[in-house]
Amino acid sequence: MAGLAADGGVIVRDFIDADLLGRLNAQLRAHVERTEAGSEQVQAERQRFWGGRTKRFSRLAARAPAFVELLEHELMHRWARHALASDYWLNTGQAMIVGPGEREQVLHRDIGIWPYIQQMGKAAPEAMVSILLALSDFTEEVGATRVLPGSHLWDDFTRAARHEDTVAAVMPAGSALLYLGKTVHGAGANRTADTWRHGLHMSFVLGWLTPEEASPIGVPWEIAQSYSPRVQRLLGYASPGPGEHAPPRNWLIDFVDVRNYLDVPLGADP
Repeated sequence: MAGLAADGGVIVRDFIDADLLGRLNAQLRAHVERTEAGSEQVQAERQRFWGGRTKRFSRLAARAPAFVELLEHELMHRWARHALASDYWLNTGQAMIVGPGEREQVLHRDIGIWPYIQQMGKAAPEAMVSILLALSDFTEEVGATRVLPGSHLWDDFTRAARHEDTVAAVMPAGSALLYLGKTVHGAGANRTADTWRHGLHMSFVLGWLTPEEASPIGVPWEIAQSYSPRVQRLLGYASPGPGEHAPPRNWLIDFVDVRNYLDVPLGADP
């Protein structure tokens, strides 16, 4: 927590064990192989951000049972309860596979998807906690994520970020970069000829903000009903409250918690 407060990001070695790492890679492999680099759905001006030689896909809770275990990671939930002054749910889970020859990603803050939060700058409430999980070794040559330490504390969030001020989040597979939504970062350039950088992004967001990923559509109830109550809540199959033990005020069905509609027991979430 001290490192996050000071720098806006920290690396946690062995965030997951070798068994979970192996199963994540095995379960995602077929999806990685059949996903094309770049995205035809992204407008040309955004292609620079997404990366023309980067493979991206979401719906991980429907594609990889091991990702559901990652959603239960206790360190993530301890951090979210500490940092976010409200209930929270999954913002997104994404595979980010950076290909050989990919350029440096545009530096950005993840809270930029909610313009008002970004305009508030450092005075805004903490809205998001994120990890970038290394599914393969992150080296500078293969495009380790670049982070600009202290950028979450800038007085002016419109200030231009420079790549020369960033540091590389070099870490072995199984480790994770934990960072705040206000921290400037971006994928590094992959300077190799034949090596792909395999990573996975996962973030939790305040329950009164609309997540980046529409999880209940991408992970239908037919799949999610077999998951734990906490995972169901993270995916949107519950109504987030404004605070501990407070009744929900949004994401309702007939003015009551989504769980009433789904006949899921209330209070089962740890």
